[in-house]
Amino acid sequence: MLALVLALGAGVAWGGSDFLAGLASRRLPVLAVLVGSQAAGLVLLLGLLGVTGGTPPAAGSLAPAAAAGVAELLGFAALYKSLALGPMSVVSPISALAGLVPFSAALAAGERPPVAACAGMALALLGAAAASAQRGGRRPGGIAPGALLAAGAAVCFGVFLLATDAAAHAAGPAWAVAVNRATSVSLLALAVAFARPRMARRPAVLVAVAGVGLLDAAANAMFAFAVMRGLTSTVSVLGSLYPVVTVALAALLLGERLAPLQAAGVTGVLAGVALVGAHP
Repeated sequence: MLALVLALGAGVAWGGSDFLAGLASRRLPVLAVLVGSQAAGLVLLLGLLGVTGGTPPAAGSLAPAAAAGVAELLGFAALYKSLALGPMSVVSPISALAGLVPFSAALAAGERPPVAACAGMALALLGAAAASAQRGGRRPGGIAPGALLAAGAAVCFGVFLLATDAAAHAAGPAWAVAVNRATSVSLLALAVAFARPRMARRPAVLVAVAGVGLLDAAANAMFAFAVMRGLTSTVSVLGSLYPVVTVALAALLLGERLAPLQAAGVTGVLAGVALVGAHP
């Protein structure tokens, strides 16, 4: 039960983080949003490490955490750009396909999930295709803005979920998420030295960027502790329900509306992901 609560809590926090990231990415370069948010998250995770970290693990056990940091950073770069280009209510559900990567890895390892779980995977993939459809405009039937980037983000986030699971079991949850974030911040520091992006100065934007990082860091920590107490396939899929929060916030606060086919696709993605999670 605790793993379920933590996984759902991670999903809620990730959903709120993505909504704020979408707003910030429409006002700032993606690199600036990444730098500010990742740095804010690192402060939180270092505090968690100081409270619960314990004895430092062997250096070799931290390699999966560093890999998770690289995968997550690439995923964020693709996702934040896609959120700036396309409607959040389309982009976010497509990125939720990340939860199917651990599920596919389990299949490749020889696991044989129930038929309902396989049906859920197929439903999610069909839903993603429908949600990606461009509505109206000069090129009906084309790809919605940001959809391909969101699909790339899903792959990166799926690798992040698998690597975080391995890191949490090898080094402990607190060390896994702290090293993950330290890796991404180090890479971003190098990128800033060369690109010198325009950084946020307005207080409202600064608060939004910090909120992105704090919510994401909290979600990462909840997920890392959840995989220590539950099945990775189930926890990963439940955590991937974060688009419910993003879509709800986009509808309530931004007034986003979807074409019928896109709405059906979004529903299909969320229903498919939930079906996979219910039948690990």
